Amino acid sequence: MSSHSRVTRTGLRLALGLLAVPTAAASAQSVFDRLELHGSLNAAYGRADTLGVFGVPQQGTSDYRVFTLQGRFSLSDRDQIVAQVFNRRLGTSPLAGAISDVTMQWAYWQHKEGDLTVKVGRNPLPRGLSNEVRYIGTVLPFFRPPLELTLEAFDAIDGAVASYRQDLGAGITLEQYAFFGGSEARSLVTTSTGAGVRMARTENMFGGQSYLTFPVAGLKLGAYGARYGYVQSTGRGYRTNYVLSAESSIDRLKVQSEHSRITGPGPSNDSRMTYVQGTVRVVDHFSVAGQHSRTDRRLYFANPSLDRIIPEVRTNGVSGIVALPANTALKLEHHWRKGWSFDTPTSPVASQTATSVTLSPKRDARYFLVSLATSF
Repeated sequence: MSSHSRVTRTGLRLALGLLAVPTAAASAQSVFDRLELHGSLNAAYGRADTLGVFGVPQQGTSDYRVFTLQGRFSLSDRDQIVAQVFNRRLGTSPLAGAISDVTMQWAYWQHKEGDLTVKVGRNPLPRGLSNEVRYIGTVLPFFRPPLELTLEAFDAIDGAVASYRQDLGAGITLEQYAFFGGSEARSLVTTSTGAGVRMARTENMFGGQSYLTFPVAGLKLGAYGARYGYVQSTGRGYRTNYVLSAESSIDRLKVQSEHSRITGPGPSNDSRMTYVQGTVRVVDHFSVAGQHSRTDRRLYFANPSLDRIIPEVRTNGVSGIVALPANTALKLEHHWRKGWSFDTPTSPVASQTATSVTLSPKRDARYFLVSLATSF
């Protein structure tokens, strides 16, 4: 083959490539027009005084953050594909080893038909006031919502979610959700060898949530209910969960409270969780928040007459929030915790016989977090 022929063919390929650039650019432009990207970072330094709590140790840790990146691609005016990945670090928590560095939190198809929305795939689970934004620090007065209620569970559901919004008149709005599928749960348990991680899967999960929003005082009332098959290494069976929610905003004050109960014959469980939270905007760029949360749990024994409900944990927290430019917030928070739920083994049972049970003394711990949250 002559050098001229090679040059000609090379020039032809180059010309065709240059001609293809505008076409490719136009195609890429149309794709990017339909793509939205959103992200958030919630990074903190924490330190505890006596016992580790939620991965915050006595020596302190900066290995504490959540980063989320969400992409939304419009297939049509009514259809979207949504995916969200996140990177989460939990300091020295025993749960840290059970969570991958990068996790696909959501991946679903969404279709809207008027006031009806249907999602299929790995969806946000409509459960309580803050479940969908539990990792977005810029919309929360603390680093996270109270774990006594959210738990390390139920942040997503593999299946289908349908929602409907309706104006009832007089400024009252009704939101209704229905869902079916499966989810995941992680928890710390005290074993004979120390603190362990219990992984569980819920399947055949079905339920719903309803909210009524009123025009007075920004009042919002909600109720959630679900039943699901609970599968773990120590047993399986069906459980039920309900959550009652209330929220109100008056001028510079916002108050919210939720109560949840999880019951089930297998594995035996009866847990009751409650929190109350209030935020006051002192000036335009500074707010303070206070929070009280608690968990009461039933202990089960071979002799059912010894079964009892104990105040497993009580926690109080305060937070100062500074609003910075570019949708960024700086928070300094302090928490007091009392009970038997920490990162180290603290069994509530000191001793037992066939006819009596002696409880261990409650433990106390304090910890603080300073965090920076930003989102786009």
